[in-house]
Amino acid sequence: MSLGGSVQLVIVALSVYSILYLLNYVYLAFISSSVPRKHRQTASENWPHVSIHIPIYNERYVAGRIIQAISELDYPREKLQLIVVDDSEDDTTAIIEETASRCVVGKIEFVHLRRSVRQGFKGGALQEALKHTKGDFIAVFDADFVPSRDFLKRVLSFFDEEKVGAVQVRWEHLNGQQSVLTRGQALNLDLHFEVEQQARSTARYFVNFNGTAGIWRRRCIEEAGGWRGCLAEDLELSVRAHLKGWRIVYVSEPSCPGEVPPQMQAAKRQQYRWAYGAIETAKLHLLNIMRSHLSLGVKVQSFFHLTRHIPQLMFLAILMLTPVAILANVPSGNALLSASWALISAAVVTAKLGTGRLREFPYMVLFTTSMTVNNSLAVLDALRGRRREFYRTPKFGEGEWRGKKYVLPLDAQSYFEIAFGLWLLILSILSSLKLLLGYTIYLVISGVSILYAGALSLHHSPKGVITMRSKRLKSLRLLITAIIAAGLITAVSGYYQTYYRLDYASGYLARGASSSDAGEIAGYIEKALEILPETGNPVWIFPTPRTDFSLITKDLQGLLTTASSLTKIQSDSPTYQQGLDQLKDSLKTIREQVSEAAPFYLISPLSLILATSWLAALAYVLKKY
Repeated sequence: MSLGGSVQLVIVALSVYSILYLLNYVYLAFISSSVPRKHRQTASENWPHVSIHIPIYNERYVAGRIIQAISELDYPREKLQLIVVDDSEDDTTAIIEETASRCVVGKIEFVHLRRSVRQGFKGGALQEALKHTKGDFIAVFDADFVPSRDFLKRVLSFFDEEKVGAVQVRWEHLNGQQSVLTRGQALNLDLHFEVEQQARSTARYFVNFNGTAGIWRRRCIEEAGGWRGCLAEDLELSVRAHLKGWRIVYVSEPSCPGEVPPQMQAAKRQQYRWAYGAIETAKLHLLNIMRSHLSLGVKVQSFFHLTRHIPQLMFLAILMLTPVAILANVPSGNALLSASWALISAAVVTAKLGTGRLREFPYMVLFTTSMTVNNSLAVLDALRGRRREFYRTPKFGEGEWRGKKYVLPLDAQSYFEIAFGLWLLILSILSSLKLLLGYTIYLVISGVSILYAGALSLHHSPKGVITMRSKRLKSLRLLITAIIAAGLITAVSGYYQTYYRLDYASGYLARGASSSDAGEIAGYIEKALEILPETGNPVWIFPTPRTDFSLITKDLQGLLTTASSLTKIQSDSPTYQQGLDQLKDSLKTIREQVSEAAPFYLISPLSLILATSWLAALAYVLKKY
């Protein structure tokens, strides 16, 4: 099989696998489209005791707001317990104490826990809170969420079945209309809740707790084994709860508003944690799920849910293979896949959220595609077991976020995204010149989106405080730039010295094969011979005579002699026409041979050694960064 055929086979395999997720999304959208919103009566004379858990770590801008919201809940005061697990290292602790003394103390039982070591991160904090819990039900809120006054009464009404272990509500967004970035995230989250969570809950498939804005039955948490220090502690506990026979229910109403990250670096951090956590959970439990007593539907949906970020890694692989596919003139069908995803998603947006939300659809496409590199790195890190610390997503509260504490500095990944995005846009130009417009479509979308991720990170980074060790990191940034520049220069130089020349010669052969004049054909063959190498076989993996340039040039010289002899024959004679047809057929065959051989100049042993050297140097610098 030729290089082009091999690349095409790999791309098709990756695309087909990704289509399975798209088809499953269509299936879930069909289920969710016919589900009416449930409204429950909240009247009761015997409300259960509820403990509210709030894990907090450096949340000075929102800590007071959530405590204030809890103090205003419409629920019997004697049946409420508020437990704040505070691992903060700044003035958040003082804000918690001041707000609690003003709004909570004396009205609700209040427990303010301080841990000496932030062990287990958020999962560890929630497990610590569980030790001090009195309630039969546990509401969990992140510090940036603001529950409505009737939240507890309305959500508790959904625990009508004994095996309902948790109820997750829909998120709304306090700052969803703040910027292009927040609008893209908001629509992406809305589709997750209103399509995936809604459908899986309706069909009694696997539903996960989303980490905040939900209520757990305490017995469910304890029977499942409690909270653990995973990066996605919410998802991991949800899986164990399902394996123990508990259900998690999703409801659209009531909803609970919270913040979406307004800074690109914060959004990437959150997405990384979710992607890593999903794969980590899959590695821990997917085999157990498949061996369990759970129904086939639950197993299938568990698989799709826990591995939902793998298609992003596969799309990145397709992007990395695209240059070879373009150079080998492999036709693209991925434009059809991309268009199908866009049309289906747009239809779902219209059906579930209304036509008004379609104006935000381009923002969602931009955001989800911009996370390709970020989430692919998360998947790779999780697959190889590279343990990451739980980096919190900073919250900034009301008003302008720029200039506030917690704004994240720029990282080296953003430089790579800028370079990669520009590279994809350059490839889109090359693909359009070669009339491979299928590649052009998704290369432009991907290039713009990934460039957007890197450029917006640069724009959002603290000005004048881009790094903590500015002198050292400035030099590292210069070194990274130098490595990327050297790699690009080497790649461009190698391209023009090898593939570009062969492509140019191939063009002469194509013109000769389409000509009906023996003299013109002879001229095109002479020009091709001037460019083509006289010896060598670039196909070093499985070399065959078909790509040996000694034989190719020898055949061309023979065709040149034939063409020259045909010029001496009358052009309207049968001999001339028969010889011309044979000559043109031979030129087409040789052009195919040249096209097969050309891509191997780009993956020659020397090219691979150079590429590996540049990547190793870049990886070393990034690690030091």
